[in-house]
Amino acid sequence: MRKGNTPTSSTSPTELATSVASIIPIHNAVNERAWQQILEWEKQAPRSDPGSKKCGGPKLYSFRGLGVDPQFLSPRARINNLMGYQLPFDRHDWVVERCGGERVEYVIDFYQGKTAGANGGPAGLAANAGPGKLSFYLDVRPKLNTFEGCRMRFSRFTGL
Repeated sequence: MRKGNTPTSSTSPTELATSVASIIPIHNAVNERAWQQILEWEKQAPRSDPGSKKCGGPKLYSFRGLGVDPQFLSPRARINNLMGYQLPFDRHDWVVERCGGERVEYVIDFYQGKTAGANGGPAGLAANAGPGKLSFYLDVRPKLNTFEGCRMRFSRFTGL
């Protein structure tokens, strides 16, 4: 409803319950994929304790869904849109806490993916997506608002 998809007065309670029941597993799968991608980033940092192994791994400290309001578009989403790519359908900012209390902020842009590549290869979240199946692409990365976020992005970009 927050994203403007409100049920009409003709929507029955059964239809609404069915819609919600089918949305929850999709939402959970997308969030799990986002978390797995964050863990991939965290495996590379900090160098002294990659993946925060000492305390059982990084923990989600907080998150905020920002939606599709143009004021909340990430810089990368804006640049990609200027180059002709689609805008994300959602954005989240997640804060991860490492061992010792260090916090790293991540931005996640959510894009609708293609059902399957022209060559039949996987695309987005649904690797075996076919006609009528959903597929998502997540762009997960540390924010560039701290030295650590810049260091992590630079390290991945350069392959160091």
